[in-house]
Amino acid sequence: MYETFFSLIRAGLWGTPPDTSLFSGMTPARWQQLYRLASTQSLLSVFFDGINTLPPNLYPPCNLYLQLAAQTLQIEQANDRLNRMVGRLNSLYAASGLHPVLLKGQGMAFYYRNPRHRQCGDIDIYLGEEGQTVANSVLLESGAVPSSEESDKHASYKWDGVHIENHRLVSRMGNPLANHRFMRLVREWYPDGAEHIIDMPTPPPTFNALYIFLHAFEHFLGGGIGLRQLCDWSCFFYRRAADIDILRLRRDLHRLGLYSAACAFGYVAVNYLGLKPEYFPFDTSSSRHLGEELVKEIFATGNFGKYDSRNSPRPKGYWRGKWHTFSIALRRTSRLYHYAPQEALFYPVALIKNVIITQSKLLKKRFKP
Repeated sequence: MYETFFSLIRAGLWGTPPDTSLFSGMTPARWQQLYRLASTQSLLSVFFDGINTLPPNLYPPCNLYLQLAAQTLQIEQANDRLNRMVGRLNSLYAASGLHPVLLKGQGMAFYYRNPRHRQCGDIDIYLGEEGQTVANSVLLESGAVPSSEESDKHASYKWDGVHIENHRLVSRMGNPLANHRFMRLVREWYPDGAEHIIDMPTPPPTFNALYIFLHAFEHFLGGGIGLRQLCDWSCFFYRRAADIDILRLRRDLHRLGLYSAACAFGYVAVNYLGLKPEYFPFDTSSSRHLGEELVKEIFATGNFGKYDSRNSPRPKGYWRGKWHTFSIALRRTSRLYHYAPQEALFYPVALIKNVIITQSKLLKKRFKP
């Protein structure tokens, strides 16, 4: 089943038809299994694109095909809505003298064969510490409303049905020394080194290659990721490999303690997602063990760990929910420490620290005269 699934994902990503012999004798039940995989990995439209490279006589049952077509249309409409909002936010923030930079999300969709077929979520914008405060006020004045709890990294809002996160930090690593080095990397390019290729500036390519991986890896450690995150990275390398300073990227990954983990992710990108080896800058031949383990984890957890049957449901209540999240992260980091030992060691500690910082800020706001 997994071989058939990956053949469709590769076809959807790159437009190369799969081996049709894999689809002889397919049953409706088997197609439903493949559909569920695509759903839990947040790859429905890419999966649908792959199906459309098959001869029509090998298509799934009509009801499933039409269901995928309808969901793909919804994903296209969601992308259009987010893309319009990106341009709107860029104009709004720039008019206030800010320097917004779009992180991941719609910035990654740009690199897909069909940008409207990346399954989208929210809009993440980096503004720096001072810029975030101004941007929060500007959004509220424009009619946005706070959405979910504020974290140490970002504040969340809903505006015209779109979830927006204003970041004061691009990301935060658990290892204090690595985090210090990462913050320095951000300061080296922000704001004047950002790229202007879509409706809002994005990070420069070498940093973006690092950041897209780091974001996926932090989620992998804490709760799990889906294949969508690796598809993002694969499509980015395919389109921007020539613009990435490979020696710089290798050096930064080593200094952050993430090189082995990055090679494992690259192993999956090359051997499962079909990224041609010449577009991935590092040798993944020695990463087979970690890469195969990564694939098993991805299918066990689904997108952002939402489908991991090994975990009990998140309990109600703020502190019980936080303890649940911490417990999952503690188990995962103890099991997956060999990907990046130092980051795995500090990750649970960073979770506790971030909760304390967030709660301290909320208390200060509550008792501010």
